[in-house]
Amino acid sequence: MRILVISPHELFRQHTQAACLRFKEALISMRVADSIGQGMSLAHQFEAEVVIIDLTRNVEAGLIAISELTAVPSPRMVVASIDKASTEVMGRAIRAGAREFIAQPVQDDEAHQVLRRAIRELSPHAAPAPSRGRIIVAFSSKGGVGKTTLSCNLALTLAQRYGPGSVAVIDANTQAPNISPMLDLRPERWLRDAVEQYRRLDGEMLKQIMTLHPSGAMVLAHSTDNPLGLDFEEDQLSKILLVAKANFDFVVVDTFPLLSSLNLALLDLADNIMLVTEAVVPALRSARYNLQVLRQAGYGPERIMLVMNRYTRFRGNVPVELAQETLDWPIEIVLPYDVNATIAANNGKGVVDMFPDARLSEQINLLAARLAGEIDTVPPPRSGMFDRLLTLVRGY
Repeated sequence: MRILVISPHELFRQHTQAACLRFKEALISMRVADSIGQGMSLAHQFEAEVVIIDLTRNVEAGLIAISELTAVPSPRMVVASIDKASTEVMGRAIRAGAREFIAQPVQDDEAHQVLRRAIRELSPHAAPAPSRGRIIVAFSSKGGVGKTTLSCNLALTLAQRYGPGSVAVIDANTQAPNISPMLDLRPERWLRDAVEQYRRLDGEMLKQIMTLHPSGAMVLAHSTDNPLGLDFEEDQLSKILLVAKANFDFVVVDTFPLLSSLNLALLDLADNIMLVTEAVVPALRSARYNLQVLRQAGYGPERIMLVMNRYTRFRGNVPVELAQETLDWPIEIVLPYDVNATIAANNGKGVVDMFPDARLSEQINLLAARLAGEIDTVPPPRSGMFDRLLTLVRGY
């Protein structure tokens, strides 16, 4: 295994060299470079299979280097390292092509584990590296709009479509977690266990901490008994999401209804943001504010999906067309109000499992297909008999 370390800091190079020297079962060849320019040239000459690049001196140049280092036909893993785990930098590094992170100050054990995973994945006899998944974050700064119900049912639908082990559900509602009771789970390990081990967390450890749902989805639940028993930092939850992304096809994340720095960090890592609202003025006002903030943060229609939940037609309710005009944003999917969702939640089941033929279940299936890239648009829900009678009698 040919390993290249690019860092202007001698101590950083020494720690990574020490991690390499711990390998006795694998043949390691190592080179070091003290500048990005020298490192890029050496990576080509040396045909490095693993490149560890230190971003502390020049983040922008380092990100460009990562893009160039990963734009080669031969297998290569790039490991990024930063002195303070900035979620923004981590997200940009992932998009540039980095597949692992080493926090600073470097710990020999952590560096050794990262290199061990690299050797396992890049070995000629190893199984192919896991495909990149999609992180789907359900968010609203207004509580009670149904994002937890939507997160659970979307995850169950994706698990049905893509099979066991393809979907992860992460309860990142650090204030009022509800995923485990909604899915009738009794986990033995929790989100706090992953947070406590986040420095050495990998896919295998994460799956050991998660709880298997009968659908085949893997759930990382947050304890409802003591949700505030542990302080969460942005880099800790970001690391968990990135590990999940590398090991599952879909990662569905539920969040706390607040535009906090923690939630913004999670949104920054999301491939799709489901902004959930309802056809009532308080929810629409909240959604309008959320969209303003997310626009300022640089998020566009390719990432934000506006979901109108619990919609029904009656006199005085805000029509979908008026809601779109007010929000100045297309409502991509409308989920109808369905009492079956409440019945299912009270039984610890998904509406898509308990009432698969319900109109709501049909729309959630279409939403899953849209997020998976199977379809480009989601048609509006079909009208039920009651809705059609109202339209006929009242004329609207």
